[in-house]
Amino acid sequence: MTSNRLPAGLTSEQDDIDVLRAHLHMPELPYLDFSAQRARAQALARWPLFAELAPEPRR
Repeated sequence: MTSNRLPAGLTSEQDDIDVLRAHLHMPELPYLDFSAQRARAQALARWPLFAELAPEPRR
């Protein structure tokens, strides 16, 4: 019996990306989450104090 559970801390999105990287034989393939970047930009625009306190994301 196999388990469909992911290791702790691993989302299904990360698992899908890792599967794609392995399939393409490109383990260093960069991944940018555009929806997360857009949500972060919207939050920073909505809450100016948060923008002052939030560090720049690593790229």
